[in-house]
Amino acid sequence: MRIEADFECGNAVVERISDLEAQLSIRADSNAKFYQWFYFRVTGEAGLLRTFQITNASAASYPHAWNGYRALASYNGTDWFRVQTQYTGGKITIRHRAAQTSTAYAFFVPYVEAQREQLLADCAKVGERRHIVTTPNGRAVEMIVFGKPTAKNKVWVISRQHAGEPMAEYCVDGLMRRLADEQDPLVKQLFDADIAFYCIPNINPDGTAFGNLRANAEGIDLNRDWKQYVEPKSVEVGAVLKLMEAEGVDFLYDIHGDEASQYVWLVQPHAELVTPENKPLQERMESFVRGRYAEYGPDPVYDLPANPSDSLPKPTDSGMAIDYVAWRFKCPTLIVELPFKDTIGDDTTIDSLQPAGCIAFGRNSVEMIAEVMLAQKN
Repeated sequence: MRIEADFECGNAVVERISDLEAQLSIRADSNAKFYQWFYFRVTGEAGLLRTFQITNASAASYPHAWNGYRALASYNGTDWFRVQTQYTGGKITIRHRAAQTSTAYAFFVPYVEAQREQLLADCAKVGERRHIVTTPNGRAVEMIVFGKPTAKNKVWVISRQHAGEPMAEYCVDGLMRRLADEQDPLVKQLFDADIAFYCIPNINPDGTAFGNLRANAEGIDLNRDWKQYVEPKSVEVGAVLKLMEAEGVDFLYDIHGDEASQYVWLVQPHAELVTPENKPLQERMESFVRGRYAEYGPDPVYDLPANPSDSLPKPTDSGMAIDYVAWRFKCPTLIVELPFKDTIGDDTTIDSLQPAGCIAFGRNSVEMIAEVMLAQKN
């Protein structure tokens, strides 16, 4: 048996290996301590029951998230399925009898650079492709502008602030491809209403390529780099902020993945930052998702510090994009959190938010955004 992870998005360190068993660990993010994302490829005789044990799982960024989690596997990199996974004794154990000689295992289905390039190329046939910034490792952060750049109202969509959340990029893929459909009546209505969309499918391409969980190549958590009174440390956030100042923002939709929850949930900006005019719009977005998705759930309850008022960030220094934009541009903002774990949809489809489900969620997000943007115009 051979195990490899030295490829795009790969992350696994082999500690011990035999033909039927391997002990692995997850490498921490570049220049940071975050870790949970894994992705590795196994080559060996088909038909044998093999065991892969992740030995440092208990010290991962979200160890509670391992409970009830099942890893994903694929023979061809396209079709993925869940495999037997157990979290005991502080270790993750994956057991699988592979039907083919080469099998990939991952925390979630990866979304790679070739897919992103195809998305950008396809959407550039309708929208305007723009280069935002080149990362310290030479990768391009790009966007597609749909609608007229001179439009009065600007919707911003950002994905992959956290590197190891590929469900976010599948979601934005669905959203962008719907915006590129010139025959879609709702999309036409939005453009006719003088609304443009600024879509960034991956703001953190370095971290994604390196197999990080949250950080960029320099160890910066981008969604903690949007400080109201402090210059961004990252070139990625700095460049996007500069562009937002030049273009304006009327809505921000920030797409993420949640390691622990088995459902979709939403993160609203701190209440102190929401204007009275925007409060009903924020509630409207939540009502839309709650009414549409069987996979919707409430905000997770996590263990908080003994004195939360002294320990949790205040609205003015949370560093989250939704807080910054709500404060700076006085507009609606929202994070959607899509699960790593398997779910059950309205039609009892098991694992309904694998890539196809995330893409469908992204397409439906256009309707949610339309509710908010068109409501402001009425």
